[in-house]
Amino acid sequence: MTDLRPKLVALAAALAAAALIAAPHVAGEGNLRYVVEIFCVFAFAQSWNFLAGYVGLMSFGQQLFIGLGAYFVFTISNTLGVNPFLMVPLAFVFSGAFAALISPLVFRLRDAYFAISIWVIAEIVRLFIAQRDIFGSVSGLPLIATRGMDRGLVSMWTFYLAALLAFLAVFGLYYLARSRFGLALAAVRDNEDTAASIGINVWWTRFAGFVIGCGFTGAAGAVYYMSVFQVQPGGAFDPNWMVIMLFIVIIGGVGTVEGPILGTAIYFLLRAFFSGTGNLYLMLLGAAAIAVMMVSSRGIWGVFHDRTGIDLFGVRRASGMDTEHKG
Repeated sequence: MTDLRPKLVALAAALAAAALIAAPHVAGEGNLRYVVEIFCVFAFAQSWNFLAGYVGLMSFGQQLFIGLGAYFVFTISNTLGVNPFLMVPLAFVFSGAFAALISPLVFRLRDAYFAISIWVIAEIVRLFIAQRDIFGSVSGLPLIATRGMDRGLVSMWTFYLAALLAFLAVFGLYYLARSRFGLALAAVRDNEDTAASIGINVWWTRFAGFVIGCGFTGAAGAVYYMSVFQVQPGGAFDPNWMVIMLFIVIIGGVGTVEGPILGTAIYFLLRAFFSGTGNLYLMLLGAAAIAVMMVSSRGIWGVFHDRTGIDLFGVRRASGMDTEHKG
């Protein structure tokens, strides 16, 4: 029997692309700003989901790459007068290159030590940036280049960049997971010894996945802070970004395309509901994530899939919390 899923996903991708292209022309500027935030947060979560559920790397310091991507675009754009929208692909390259630079060090560590090592590096980079005038010190940097641009165009192109990230976080992950590289990642993720025995280079496969995931996080960080026209070390490297990512992925379902979509929707609904509680809502998010994990470590989408058999994308990977990882 022919599997119609790839054709249906391709149709869904075409419809989604058309809707995203038309959105700025029918939605107000305020609505676009809110959607940009949703798309960027979703991209953060999906990049962590990719690392944990597909690459097999549990990092607790992905705020490192959010900050690096944002500061790269702001610094280069302000210093050289370059259009910041053109710098976002280079933010991916820069963040990925930084991930490649630290990988020989952090890959020597295992499990919790690996996860914490990225957080430690994030704190070192935050402190370094906060003490340098070229980066605006603790006050951060404004995005100077957009001041002379048409406000409507800035809003529209920021939306398009965020929409592209969200699009890639869904359909790009789907096709990546189905590719030969995705299958190699799955083999390494499930059993390193077996993967090595069939000719897969375990270290380089995991290295490539780590670079891609971190580069994507950096690009999303750049777009997010471009949308607010200001970046500060305390915000860009804030560990609360990890709290949000963990909540979204854990409550939705690690190692799925669908889970972070569901988790992002739940996160923004809860944030709106508890908007008057200050930072208390972060504690409530943690409590909700723990409650879901007590019911099912595979998240809400995992429970839904088990009960209904519905699997929209069919590229689920075992959760990093369900299998042992060797660093």
